[in-house]
Amino acid sequence: MYVTPQQMKQLEELTDRSGVSYGEMMSRAGHALAETIMERYPEKRCVLFLAGNGNNGGDCYVAARILGQKGWRPEILSPLGKPHTYIANTALELARQEGIPIYEEAYDFLFGEPEIVVDGLFGTGFRGELSPGMRSILARTEGKIRIACDIPSGGNALTGSVSEGSVPADLTVTFGAVKLGMTQYPLRSFCGEILTADIGIPADAFATLRPAGIRALDQAYLAEHPLTPYAPDAYKQKNGEILAVTGSKRMRGAAVLAVTAAMRSGAGMVTCAAPESVLSAVMNRTPEALCLPMEDDIDGFTLCEENKNALLASLPGKDVLLIGCGLGVTDETTELVKFLLQESRCTVILDADGLNAVSGCIDCIPKGRTILTPHPGEAARLLGTDTAAVQADRQNAALTLAERTGATVILKGAGTIVTDGREMAVCTLGNPGMAKAGSGDVLAGITAAIAANQQLSIFDTACLAAAVHAAAGDAAAQSSQRYMLPQDVILHLQEIL
Repeated sequence: MYVTPQQMKQLEELTDRSGVSYGEMMSRAGHALAETIMERYPEKRCVLFLAGNGNNGGDCYVAARILGQKGWRPEILSPLGKPHTYIANTALELARQEGIPIYEEAYDFLFGEPEIVVDGLFGTGFRGELSPGMRSILARTEGKIRIACDIPSGGNALTGSVSEGSVPADLTVTFGAVKLGMTQYPLRSFCGEILTADIGIPADAFATLRPAGIRALDQAYLAEHPLTPYAPDAYKQKNGEILAVTGSKRMRGAAVLAVTAAMRSGAGMVTCAAPESVLSAVMNRTPEALCLPMEDDIDGFTLCEENKNALLASLPGKDVLLIGCGLGVTDETTELVKFLLQESRCTVILDADGLNAVSGCIDCIPKGRTILTPHPGEAARLLGTDTAAVQADRQNAALTLAERTGATVILKGAGTIVTDGREMAVCTLGNPGMAKAGSGDVLAGITAAIAANQQLSIFDTACLAAAVHAAAGDAAAQSSQRYMLPQDVILHLQEIL
């Protein structure tokens, strides 16, 4: 489980009330940091700690004292001066009594001998930009083994942004739980390997968090949430029926990928409603799908009024309506999307051009039964902002979109975020090889299939779909991230489902 900085404060308060004091938590954090250093780098002996004036600095003072007692040669640079908390100041005095050298000036000789530098200048409460002085100190650690104490200095533990002058760690020892910002880029790339150290937080404390802690969508999650097997007496309708309104003459592949992914993910029946040019491509790849021919315009985009009766006749009995993949954005497709949202009564998966069609009228999105699957650019259009603003605070963007629409949101990208406005999850599976056109169409198809036959809540459906898609992407990337295609993700679904 991941937490926000505010949730981490809640956990620490609960832990203190349970009998593990703040001082004891600091002691455990410092011991864990020291033990990690000794276990990972047993051949080293000289360590420079960069200790800030908060509790992160206190963790460093504790770790330095432990290493000194074990025969190591720790030194401490505290450029921000005396700690401003009682427990950190106590840790400083204990380190001083042990004879650990402590300096307040960044003398040149401090950066010569040490092979390891522990960065404890700033913790999870940091916001804004590092000062020139702090940037200069961090820059002088180049070439050393860098270990971040709880979080790399300059990193925003909520949003994942980083200050200019932040430096990447080889290893981050974080305390109690991984912070949300550490799952998002660019901060994730600054953390290196992440180890979570136990500081005494009771196991049941996480269940009391308000809002709830952030679910981790990883291999452990998949192991704990296997898909429900087909019933022994299953038949195709019982395994879920999907109506996929997807594709256009110029984007036939999107429909092919979405429909194929849905069938490969276990849907019993998938009807593709699209122009003939699209349906022929779908049939060539997945003849098991059903076809609902749509009238189209001269450019191959689906018309609205001419297709209403056929779509109305097809909607009853469908478990899921998938709209958008390759549909295109015209006045006609925009009206078609609005019409389908109004007439549907089942779960809706709104992807790609389905999202673009409602960017000016998000109130038409059905509340409580819709999953939105935007990439950052689509999310920006729905929110009336720009892509940079979404990427700068992905958590807030996803939450805001969920709250405004009443839908569950899968905000795609590295560190995919899933939220319904109440609960949140972050997917740490997946790889850069998935950043190719068509990947989102595959996710949409997987999501539709899981919604159709797993009998889960909308939020749980979105979580499982995001995890399955990313895990299949990791399986496909085993040979080569650069070579892999979204269609390879579909082929590797059999290893995950």
